[in-house]
Amino acid sequence: MPLTALDFCNLAIGKISGDRIADFGEDSPLAVFCAEQWPQKRRTLLGKYRWNFANTIRLLSGVAIGATETAVMAHKFMVPADMIDAVHAFRDQADPYRAERTPHVMLANGFFWADEATVYGEYTGERAEALWPGYFVELGLYAFAADLAGFAQLTTLQRTYEAKAWGTPQENGEGGLYLTARNEDARMAPPRQLVSGVDAGPLIGARFSGANTFIDRFGIR
Repeated sequence: MPLTALDFCNLAIGKISGDRIADFGEDSPLAVFCAEQWPQKRRTLLGKYRWNFANTIRLLSGVAIGATETAVMAHKFMVPADMIDAVHAFRDQADPYRAERTPHVMLANGFFWADEATVYGEYTGERAEALWPGYFVELGLYAFAADLAGFAQLTTLQRTYEAKAWGTPQENGEGGLYLTARNEDARMAPPRQLVSGVDAGPLIGARFSGANTFIDRFGIR
């Protein structure tokens, strides 16, 4: 059967030898903790790295600019509901080998704005637990089990699982299963290229080296 959020939380609970929960609405300390903490934890895990398994390319949905609204730019777009964190790149079509990057996209008043009428966004999207690859499931289990251990005041177990998930203190959260997951996820990465349809040679660097307000502000590359 596909792994559900409840299944996932029960697997993590099992790692601290806690009692399984039947439902997130159950009146028990572990159920309340999972209901409150797991949604944010899973978003943190998905947003921590540009995971290839969660990479999403989508045409942004245009929205009419209100009659009394001051337009930030010529066209207004909805922010994708399944977006985690921020957009990695904006472009004029889905195919990364033929697309031109959309040079100026701004986030203002809860919407994206651009001078172009057609904008695709590439971003990390929500992925249900059932769609997670094994390496990400394992990372998530130990990362959340560490949180559960902390909640249950099992300090030694908490530290053990934190080290398992993220590595030693000297690795600053970049080791352990997280590093393993990044390496495994890299195997899924499609080949990327900067040239879109033509061989622009050294002009590519000049074309994309200019300032972009949105990119500079949100650290998107």
